[in-house]
Amino acid sequence: MKESAPNPYDVIGVTQTASNAEITKSFAMAMKRREYPPDEIAKARKSLMNPEDRITADYLRPILPTIQRFKRQDFTELNEPSPIVEWLPEFDRLDEALNAMNDIERVSDVDRQIGLALFSLD
Repeated sequence: MKESAPNPYDVIGVTQTASNAEITKSFAMAMKRREYPPDEIAKARKSLMNPEDRITADYLRPILPTIQRFKRQDFTELNEPSPIVEWLPEFDRLDEALNAMNDIERVSDVDRQIGLALFSLD
């Protein structure tokens, strides 16, 4: 299975609002850091400098940050009692509302014929 290429913003180390000058400056820094192969860094710079490829990189950039592993395990909250769930008063008569909705779905034949006569598309 082929691994997906990292996002060009991550390779160069810039944000999505970076200007072309910032991308060029960060390109040089990325080459010094050598976190990625030089050809991948060059490819990332080229795609960020091209407006059409940059739109693709913007679209493929994850919205949420990557999940970090926990530094330590803390289970003290498991000893606390569970919170009490209180229903809102608006939900007290929910069964009655559902039954009323089911009654609405039953339409008599006369009403159906009148509806068809009034709203026929012919």
